[in-house]
Amino acid sequence: MSQSDSIYSNNKKKPAKTTAFFICLLVAGFLWLIKSLNTIYYHQLKIPVTFKNIPQNKKPLQEIPSNLYVDIKASGLKLFFILLNQPFKTVEIDFNDLKTTNKQRNYILSPSTIAFKNTLKFETTIKQISPDTIYFIENSGYQKNVPVKVPLYVKCVPGYGFGTPDINPAFVTIIGDSNSIKRIDTIYTQALYLNNLSERAEKKIAIIKPDENVYYNINEINVRVEVDRLIEQTASLPINIISFNLSYKSINIYPSRVKVKFTALQNSFSPSDTALFRASVNSANFNSSNKTPVFLTTQPGNVNIISIEPREAEILIIKK
Repeated sequence: MSQSDSIYSNNKKKPAKTTAFFICLLVAGFLWLIKSLNTIYYHQLKIPVTFKNIPQNKKPLQEIPSNLYVDIKASGLKLFFILLNQPFKTVEIDFNDLKTTNKQRNYILSPSTIAFKNTLKFETTIKQISPDTIYFIENSGYQKNVPVKVPLYVKCVPGYGFGTPDINPAFVTIIGDSNSIKRIDTIYTQALYLNNLSERAEKKIAIIKPDENVYYNINEINVRVEVDRLIEQTASLPINIISFNLSYKSINIYPSRVKVKFTALQNSFSPSDTALFRASVNSANFNSSNKTPVFLTTQPGNVNIISIEPREAEILIIKK
């Protein structure tokens, strides 16, 4: 065989190998597609809903939802066709068809009583509906507003501090019979632990139900904690006298001013806030050495006192 015949033979074999490669690739892709379409998937759908025959003699404890989040279990092929139906048509839910508990106060949302098939176009396994219950209370129930308290434990990284937490809403409406809620003056949430903070933190916390027969208008509250760098500052304050003894003609204090060193959050303290400091001595605490401790009777919020210098002041009393 000549050299030219050999080159021609090799070139003839290469297209055959390329064709075989693409055939294998197509077969692999087809097998992958078949496997994917037969694999079971879990997926959450957002389905718009509307309600009819809402109970007229009851008050919902929270806003009646306009959407339900439905977790389904379906094969890849069925899920593909279900998602093609988006956006989904609104599902109408009749309160008269829903199961109830707690003397018809709680209405249960379940797949057996809601016609999802008309919207999804396919029968599918529904694993969970959120929310799955709508809560009501009798309109005749007694109600009052009470403050919310959050057991909050915050620890910042060194050099950082936090301000007063913002609780929203700060008050909730509790509903129930008067005997159940007359002793309740505060609603508590679950404890919130925040560690190693160096920036703002925001969390949703569930409210703790104080009594089985007490309901509230919301189930959780938002807590925001502002975090910023700590800066060190010093304020020079005059010393005031409290409990002045009228039998004295005058009382002189040495020194007449003290220096207070403190830390505050960056951008949260202005020079005008130093007017909120008040350093004092108590004339009733004078001892034989004519010295008395200096203390702060008022101070701005969100500051941490490092030192007060001097800690004691000398007293010169002039009697009448």
